[in-house]
Amino acid sequence: MVKLIGLILIVIACFGVGYYLSLRLKNRFEFLSAFKDFLSNLETNIRYNSSEIFSLVKFSAPGCIRDIFTENNSENFTTYWSECISKLPKRFALKKDDLNLLYEFGRMLGTTDTEGEINHIKLYKELIESNINNSEKELKQKSKLMKLLGLFAGLSLALLLL
Repeated sequence: MVKLIGLILIVIACFGVGYYLSLRLKNRFEFLSAFKDFLSNLETNIRYNSSEIFSLVKFSAPGCIRDIFTENNSENFTTYWSECISKLPKRFALKKDDLNLLYEFGRMLGTTDTEGEINHIKLYKELIESNINNSEKELKQKSKLMKLLGLFAGLSLALLLL
């Protein structure tokens, strides 16, 4: 009986690992989609609001990333942006390419006039769109596979131990 419970726990643990990896793909896709929404909100706020860039960024951020935009402890927006992006939780499972894109976006934000800012945001909306498409494709292709591989690995291991 104890052996059977152990085998069941092995199967559940392996499936859990596959599920966790699948969830990371989903979190990345959701973050990138939320960031695109953030860019749209920021574009609108820059166009119709004359507040400083620090306030506009915090005001435009959707719920899942609003927490990283804390109080402004820096006079330089680029430094502030870099500090905020470095606080992104690991659960979003962002790739190096995604993070580089985020850092580059903040490097030029707040340095030009309104039209320059809007053009900058439009450019990055197009760039992030390709990352979203790749993430969505990866999610559709690999999510179910990871869950099944975890389950079958657990079943195989349980059969070997039986």
